[in-house]
Amino acid sequence: MIGIAQEPQILKRPATVQLVGLSFLLAFLLMLLPWSGPWLLLRPDFMALLLVYWTVREPMLIGGWIAFSLGIIADVADSSTLGIHALGYSITYFLAFHFRARILSFYAANQALHILPILFISQVVTALTAWLLKFPLPGWWWWFQSPFTALFWIALPALLEHQRVRDEHSRVS
Repeated sequence: MIGIAQEPQILKRPATVQLVGLSFLLAFLLMLLPWSGPWLLLRPDFMALLLVYWTVREPMLIGGWIAFSLGIIADVADSSTLGIHALGYSITYFLAFHFRARILSFYAANQALHILPILFISQVVTALTAWLLKFPLPGWWWWFQSPFTALFWIALPALLEHQRVRDEHSRVS
């Protein structure tokens, strides 16, 4: 429109490998925090959340091997049987990649409702694998981990996209 000053439109560039790596490092550090009591059972799976986020937003940067490797790292960090999280994260990656277009067609709150079944299926696979390996099934509090993690999805895109837009503004000026 004539006479109305508008802020210049900035096309969002793809995320850098450094940003993706730094976000996974931060998720790993959050995983290492000394969670205890009921908070340990409700601890959000930040690695799975970021795996879904980056698979949906930047599918060219994330692949199945990265999902599997993140699962191995999560297994070592949680002192769990090697491969349990790797299987869950691989399934998470596959489902997020498969439903990528559908997830992107909604706003953040609706996206969280689409992320929830992906996280829950991963959690069920992890629990069933542990059960097949003769570990006891977790208590009922543990099953709230997926909804609790999905709630973080609402804020995650805003945080990561805000940082990317701010970086773009600093490059333009």
